[in-house]
Amino acid sequence: MRELLQKYANTYANQLEKMTLEENEQRSVNHPIVFLFLGDDVKDALQSVMTINEQKWHNSSGVLYFHAHQTDTITGDNLLSIQIPGHGLDRKYKRKGIYDAFYRDENLLIELNKTFRKLSSMVAEYGKVYSSLQKVNVCVVTAIDDPANILIQEFTLLLKSILQESFRLVEVDLYGLIKEKQDGDNFALSASLGISFFNELDCYQADAYSFEKDIQLTEDHLRLPVSHPPSPLFDLVYLLSDKNEDGLISSDAGMQNYEIISNLNLLKNRKMITDYHEKMDSYNHQDFKRGIRGNSAEPVYASAGFAKVNRPNKAIALQAASHFFNEMLASLKASSTEPFEKVLSLFGLSEASFQKYFHTYLPSAEKLADMNSLMAVSHSYQTVKRMSVKEAEEYLYEGGTEAFFAVNFEEPVHDYLQSLNLKEHIEHSLADNVINHEKYGLYCAYLWTAPDSSPSEVSVINEIQKRLRSTKNDRLTAEAELEQLYQQMVDSCDFKKSFLPFADKKNLNSFLDYFFDAVYGTKYEILKLKVKQAILTQYLEVLEARHLYIRKKMAIIDEVQSYLKQAALESLYDADDYLDQNIAEYYADIISAITAKLKEKRGPNFLMDERFFGNRLSLLENGAAALVERVLLLCNRDVLTQDEFHRSFEDELLERANVMTRYDNRDVLSKEDLFKQLHARLQENSAIHIEVYNYTQKHRYEERYFFGDFYSKFMKFALEKEQETRQFKAGCAHEKKSSGIEKLALMGGFQLKDLMYYRNGQRYYKAYCENGYQFHSESVKTNSIS
Repeated sequence: MRELLQKYANTYANQLEKMTLEENEQRSVNHPIVFLFLGDDVKDALQSVMTINEQKWHNSSGVLYFHAHQTDTITGDNLLSIQIPGHGLDRKYKRKGIYDAFYRDENLLIELNKTFRKLSSMVAEYGKVYSSLQKVNVCVVTAIDDPANILIQEFTLLLKSILQESFRLVEVDLYGLIKEKQDGDNFALSASLGISFFNELDCYQADAYSFEKDIQLTEDHLRLPVSHPPSPLFDLVYLLSDKNEDGLISSDAGMQNYEIISNLNLLKNRKMITDYHEKMDSYNHQDFKRGIRGNSAEPVYASAGFAKVNRPNKAIALQAASHFFNEMLASLKASSTEPFEKVLSLFGLSEASFQKYFHTYLPSAEKLADMNSLMAVSHSYQTVKRMSVKEAEEYLYEGGTEAFFAVNFEEPVHDYLQSLNLKEHIEHSLADNVINHEKYGLYCAYLWTAPDSSPSEVSVINEIQKRLRSTKNDRLTAEAELEQLYQQMVDSCDFKKSFLPFADKKNLNSFLDYFFDAVYGTKYEILKLKVKQAILTQYLEVLEARHLYIRKKMAIIDEVQSYLKQAALESLYDADDYLDQNIAEYYADIISAITAKLKEKRGPNFLMDERFFGNRLSLLENGAAALVERVLLLCNRDVLTQDEFHRSFEDELLERANVMTRYDNRDVLSKEDLFKQLHARLQENSAIHIEVYNYTQKHRYEERYFFGDFYSKFMKFALEKEQETRQFKAGCAHEKKSSGIEKLALMGGFQLKDLMYYRNGQRYYKAYCENGYQFHSESVKTNSIS
C-alpha cells in the first residue's frame, strides 16, 4: 500500500508539473546539450540531473549524457559510458596512475574515440528536438576529489574536437562538486585530492593554457593531434559545495547542487519566449562572464545558490485521499439512525413479515372450527360436568381430537420446521435491502447486526435475542395455561351455562365450543410460538455469522482509514512550518465542499454508485490494497481534477494561511505580508554554495533570477524588492508555474585562494606531497604546480 500511495502522490505532483510544462514553451533548451560526468563519485549526480531534466525540460529526450567511470554506472537510452583504468591502484599513486594507465592503453583510447563519435552522431540524430544546431553546449561535471578528474583535459578536449567537426561552436562549462562534510576516515586525503585538482584547474583556466596531444584516432588507428590554442579550457567554471557561504552544511545540499546544474543550463540555453518583456532581464552568458572577470588577470570562478518554495503537492494529495475516505465513511454512517420499525422491516422482521411466515408454515386456524364440527358427540353434559377437562376430552373423543390435531397441525408444522432453511432468504434480504441499497450500505449492516450496540443505537441482533426470550416465555406461559385448563373441572370452566330443564345438550355444545377455542386455540398458539422461535433462531444464527463476516470487512475499512490518516500525517513530518501550514484543516474543508458539490450533481448517495465505490463488500473481498487503489483512483479522477486543486500558488497559500481565522479569530494574513515572507524565504535559502573569505575577495559580482510567472503579483513584488538596492542584476525566467517559485542566485569573481576549502586543504596537500604521494602527471608538473 505504501508503494500505491507514493505512486499516487508522485503522479499528482508530476501531473501538475507536466501541466506547467505544457504551457511553458520556454522550458525547452535551444541548442543541444551534452553532459560529461567524470568519475565514480558523480554517479548519483548523473542519475539526479537526468531525472530533473526529464521532469522539467520539454525536449529532455534530446539531451545526451556520457559517464567515464572506474567501477559502476547506470544505463539509459541517451546515456553512453566507458570504463577507465585505475581501479585497485595504490592510493598513494592512484591519481597519477590513472593518467599513466590511460596513455598506455591504446585500446581504451580507440574505444573512447568511437564512443565520442557515436555521441556526436546521436546529437545530430536528436537535433530535431532543438531550435538550432549551430552550437553545442558541453557540461562537464566532476567531484573535485575524484582521482579520475586528472583526465579532465583529455576527455573535454577530445570530445570538443570531435563535436567541432559537425557543429560550428562548442561551448564547455565545468561544474566542480565539493564535499566538505567530514563523515569518513579519508577527509585529509580527500582534501589533498581536491587541492590537486584545484592547482591544475588554475592552470587550465589561465589565458596562456594550451594543449596538444595525439589522442584522436582514425578508423585505421592513425593518430591525429587534439590541440587547444592559448585560452582557458572551460568557458566558465562553477564550484558547488555542500557548505554555503554562511558556513552551514545542509543535508539536501547535494540535491540542490544538482538542481543548480539543471537550472543553470536551462537559464543559459533556454528557448526565448515570444512575449518577452524588457523587465524580465534575461540571463546573458557573456555578460555574466565579463561581470565576474572584472579587471582580474588571474582565473576567476563562479558559484550559485538555489531556493524554491513549492506547494506541498504530495502532502496535499495524501491529505485529499484521507479526507475523501473519511467522507465516504461519513456517508456510510449517515443513514444508520433510521427508525427501529423501519430497520426491522428491512430485515424481514416486522409484524407483517411474521404474518407471512405464519401463513406459510402454519395450517389455517380455521381448521380448528372444522375440528369441532367434524367431531360430533352424543353424550350428555351431565356425564362430564364433574370430570376434568382432560378426562372429559378422553371420554368424549377417545383420543380422536389429539390425533386430528397431530395429523392436521403438529405433523405439518414439524415437517415444515425440519426443512426450514431461511439462510439464503435472510442473506438476500440483508444484501438487497441494506448492504447494496444506495441509502444504507455496509456500515448500516455492520451496526444493525452488532450485538453490543449502545441502547441508543438500533441492533437487530439485540431485538432478535429479546424476542426469542419473550417468545420462549410466552410459550412456557401458554403451556402452563394449557395444563391448568386440562386440570379444571368442566362445570367450573368459563362458558355460558343454562339451568333450564332440557338444556343439557345446549350446555354440552357450549362447553365444546369453549373447549376447542381454549384448549386447541392455546395449542395452536404454542405451535405458532414454536414457528416464531425457529424463525428467530435462524435469523440470529445467520445474522451473527454475517456480522462476523462484515466485521472482518469493516476491519479492512478501519485499516485503510488508519493507513491513509497515518500517511497524511507522515507527509507533514518534514513539513515547512510556514509553507505547509494548515494543510489538514484547509483540505478537509475543500474535500467536504467537493463532496457536497458531487452530491448536488449526482445525488445524495452517489458514492454507492458503481462509478464510485459500488458494492463495497465485493470490493473488500480483494483486501485493503484493492480498497486503497479504488480510493486513489477516485481521487485522481473526481477530486484532484477539481478547480480547487488548480489555484495559483499564491492564492492557495494565502487561503490556506488564513483558514484557521474562522476558528480562533487570528489576524488575517494580508497578501503583502505573504509576499514579504515568501521573498524572505527565497532570499534566505538561496545562499551561495561556496564559502569565501570575504576580505580576500576583491571582486564579487552577482545576478539573481526567479523561475515563475512574470505576470503574477508576487513576481512583480519580488523583482521590485530585488531591484531596490541596484547592487546586482535581477530577472525572471517566465514560466506559468502553478505549483511554486524558484530562485537561482549567481555569484562569481573569486579566486581559488579565496576559498575556505582551499586554505584549509593546502596543509594536507603539502603534507601528503612531502610524504611521497603523487597527485599529478609529469606533464602537468612541468607547468610548475607546487
